[in-house]
Amino acid sequence: MSTELPVFGKAVRDQRRGLLLWGLGVALVTAIYTSSYSQVKNQADSLDSIPSGMAGAMNFDDLASGAGFLEGTVFGLLGPLLLLIFAISTGTRAVAAQEQSGVLDLYLAYPITRRRLGIERFGALFVAVLALTVLIGLEVTALASSLDMNVPSGHIIAGAVQLGLLALFFGALALSIGAFTGSRPFTLGATSAVAVGTYVLNAIASQIDGAHFLQRITPFYWAQGTHPLREGFDGLGVIILLAATAVALVVGMRAFARRDINA
Repeated sequence: MSTELPVFGKAVRDQRRGLLLWGLGVALVTAIYTSSYSQVKNQADSLDSIPSGMAGAMNFDDLASGAGFLEGTVFGLLGPLLLLIFAISTGTRAVAAQEQSGVLDLYLAYPITRRRLGIERFGALFVAVLALTVLIGLEVTALASSLDMNVPSGHIIAGAVQLGLLALFFGALALSIGAFTGSRPFTLGATSAVAVGTYVLNAIASQIDGAHFLQRITPFYWAQGTHPLREGFDGLGVIILLAATAVALVVGMRAFARRDINA
């Protein structure tokens, strides 16, 4: 472990093959669903049969427009699902899975602090999420142009960035819960529960008068509720997602530095 960032370098190398497969899968799903826009647009009348409440909660209320279609499919449903599965599973492996397998003891046998180990593994997670985010942004930009979706490329990049920040937050949360507990099953279950719970809360609160304020406590609102595909970057949303990621990471690393490692 002679490099300046030994844990980061090894984590990046270890995830190359998996990241390639994930990239191929994300690219394929993105291409399939984005390319279906023309068909959906031509069947706009049939979309009126979707109950208004359900359509609003799922961002399906404007599938006939390019921005509305992307918000309801790639950036509102499929993209978050794929990126969150990747980020949560990667964050869980970063500490909790390494600890339960006994590999973590080997890392800590070297002159490296626990905080540094956690931060370097988060750095590898950041690189992976960044790669998938760039892939989605570039692919959707190219497809949107060829399909005449009339969505500015800057708005697509904004949507991709805020989607990436959403995934990064949940990856950091998984890493931090794993650093706090050392349990892979608990980390995976708890982080997934938070993701599903906040997604459902954001969707339901958006349809209830007087409950819209509850959306603001969910990361999904700050990633999607500000409609980056229509309005472009939301500076406050970006700051809140970055701050939430930093807080989760700091809290997790402090707990990791103080607790006993499971034998």
